[in-house]
Amino acid sequence: MSATGRQPSGDQPIVLETLARMDDGWAAFRKRVQSLPIERLADRLGDGGWTRKQMLGHISTWHELTFERLRRFVASGEPSGLDDDEDTINARAARAAEGRTSGEILQTMDDTFRRLRREVSLLSDAQLAAHDSWAAAVIAGNTYGHYAEHLPDLG
Repeated sequence: MSATGRQPSGDQPIVLETLARMDDGWAAFRKRVQSLPIERLADRLGDGGWTRKQMLGHISTWHELTFERLRRFVASGEPSGLDDDEDTINARAARAAEGRTSGEILQTMDDTFRRLRREVSLLSDAQLAAHDSWAAAVIAGNTYGHYAEHLPDLG
């Protein structure tokens, strides 16, 4: 049992499928990140775009936001919105990554994935399906769907 009094989902097929999709997407994404020489993380993505390091910081930001939104959802039973629009969040994530080393960015990305994965493991199938599958959609959009979106950025 976790500190919140919730137990990891052992017999929740939708949760288990979601975790498997998260793990598969993460493994492919993380493998691609690890295949890059660390100096390539400073490369810009397109003309005037983010660096790869900023993009990875952006992934961490969305992991953390998803974790927080799921926590609020579990506490209230209601979907939890974002405090800012996506462009503002993304710009803030890119700025925050500028002052950090590539090693720090990678460590944070791994840590936020593990934290989010743990939170998802504590959900029930009913919670994933509630409110027209709100939690499932938020998880997909900010984990395996998000990784697939950014795989081309990793070369």
